[in-house]
Amino acid sequence: MNSATAIPGLYRKDDVTPYMHMLTMHVPYFMRRLKEKGLSLRLFSTSSVEKKNHDQVRLFFGGTTMGGGKKKLPVVYDILVFENRQIFYLINNIPNEITCRNINIYNGENTI
Repeated sequence: MNSATAIPGLYRKDDVTPYMHMLTMHVPYFMRRLKEKGLSLRLFSTSSVEKKNHDQVRLFFGGTTMGGGKKKLPVVYDILVFENRQIFYLINNIPNEITCRNINIYNGENTI
């Protein structure tokens, strides 16, 4: 506990979210550092993080925030594999789409 006004036992450890932890344990330190440099928290935004979270929830949870399922590996593993694959494709200039071509065997012409 790092505050004189903190009430011991108010929250169980399992109930503390990452946002709650950040706000109580890390934000005060960074606020002091920003103030020393003449900066403000208004210059920063979490909208990109929230957007990425929204996209991942839609992609990996099918539109809900409920996990569940019977998979042995956690969903976080799937998310990291997907992110790593996207980065690999970007770095190696691999196209995201493939154009399928059908060959017409009756007249020998290629069709797209």
